[in-house]
Amino acid sequence: MSMGFKARWVKSVFRALVIGAVLPVLGLMAKESGEDTRYPPAVDFPAGVDWFNVSRPLTLKDLHGRVVVLDFWTYGCINCIHVLADLKRLEAKYGDDLLVVGIHTPKFDNEKNPSTLRRIIVRYGIRHPVVNDSHYVLAQIYGMRAWPTQVVIDPDGRVLGKVVGEDNYTVLDKVIAEQLKQRGSQRKLAQIPIALEKEKFSTSLLAAPGKVSVSAQYVAIADTLHNRIVVTDHHGRVQQIYGDGRPGLRDGSAATARFRAPQGMAFLGGKLYVADTGNHVIRQLDLPDASSHASTIDVTTVAGNGSHKLHRRAQFGATAIGLRSPWALAGDKSSLYIAMAGAHQIWKLDLAHQRIRPFAGDGREGLRDGDLQVASFSQPSGLALIGAHLFVADAEDSAVRRIDLKRKRVSTLVGQGLFDFGDEDGRFSEALLQHVLGIAATSTQQIYIADTYNHKIKKLDRVHEIVETVVGTGRPGKGLGAGLRSALNEPGGLAIFEGGLLIADTNNDRLVYYDFDSRELTDWPVTFGLVGANMM
Repeated sequence: MSMGFKARWVKSVFRALVIGAVLPVLGLMAKESGEDTRYPPAVDFPAGVDWFNVSRPLTLKDLHGRVVVLDFWTYGCINCIHVLADLKRLEAKYGDDLLVVGIHTPKFDNEKNPSTLRRIIVRYGIRHPVVNDSHYVLAQIYGMRAWPTQVVIDPDGRVLGKVVGEDNYTVLDKVIAEQLKQRGSQRKLAQIPIALEKEKFSTSLLAAPGKVSVSAQYVAIADTLHNRIVVTDHHGRVQQIYGDGRPGLRDGSAATARFRAPQGMAFLGGKLYVADTGNHVIRQLDLPDASSHASTIDVTTVAGNGSHKLHRRAQFGATAIGLRSPWALAGDKSSLYIAMAGAHQIWKLDLAHQRIRPFAGDGREGLRDGDLQVASFSQPSGLALIGAHLFVADAEDSAVRRIDLKRKRVSTLVGQGLFDFGDEDGRFSEALLQHVLGIAATSTQQIYIADTYNHKIKKLDRVHEIVETVVGTGRPGKGLGAGLRSALNEPGGLAIFEGGLLIADTNNDRLVYYDFDSRELTDWPVTFGLVGANMM
């Protein structure tokens, strides 16, 4: 996310001089040995904040002798997720000589919740210390004004500078290497008290299911944290599992293929297509039938090459280029629409000719309506296709958008901008949502959304232009029963199913079902008794 905060900073009580006021943008140069007043000393971490992945809070003394990267991020930001991959590469390269400390600076109110952040840390595979800077104390001290930002501290505890945005691996790599070269090998490093959050979680049949999709015969579940796709019948009985559970990019049989944090899916032409989000590719899955076996059911990459790239215009061979965090899919005959969250665009894959191109959005993060090429999206993360209408869950705008495929225009149903969010039902023009990830529609006039950070399911009535909550209390929880008294925890995916909605209740590791007639929420259990392979 490349835009600054609107107006929610708090004053720091730790320093009169804010380091960030004079902190330079980090270039290819590094601080030379000796004192230099251009490089102020780092500030110790504030007391009373929540720490993760460590057994005790860290201090400046723990940092001494290492190069330190403070990673300012917020967990719903796709750009921040991309940077995590670069940081993991740096951590692997430099080992104990480098310490990354995640400074979580939440944009949305919901992101301040420490119990949810703990789950996110596990979901993203973060192994370095993380502090929840929910009052923006460290963010103000270090002059953080955009997500993501990395601040570099040298082994002597002085602040070298910062970089903003994505694609800064080379700059960080050069600065870290130069600092370690200057420092030499005579360094005594304190032991970092690592205690990973993932060790505190028990295993479950599903782990952070992100999306769900339904065909006339099957239900497909993105078992995101288990890095696999689960296909069941309409009673929840498993028919096939795709992926061996380990993260990776490997085609082949259902039993040996590998995925990385898959999300959206679409049944089309007798196949199941998957947005393999963490691998930045689209996969095609053969569906099981009465005569098929795991060894003969294939997984094939049909778009993307596994690299993480940014392309704004033009048309390409489907597997000739890298994609950027495809998050949701919707199909129409031989075409597949892709919510390319990391590019802030909607893309289109021509399956017959194996060509792919940007379809809607100029690639700039924002909320702007108009023709396909001039409209702007912000991390689109859900799609629903009804006739000539493609509805979009535009997550960072907390908005619901509509693409008229005939007129080739984008319009906004609900939502006002990047920093206008909340939990308000009512007229379209006045309603507020918070980081919408899922969307489904029974018609062009009745649309359901996963209002994810409000822990609710809401209905958009386009006839009367009214938004109405149908499931959830607005607080994270795990409950069933009457829709408005039940509880969800960051639901991420929706699918219309037999007179109701199937809901991927992501942080509760479950699927639930909302019946339109009874307005009741019930559990929708998945049973693994029919398939013996790939169990977690």
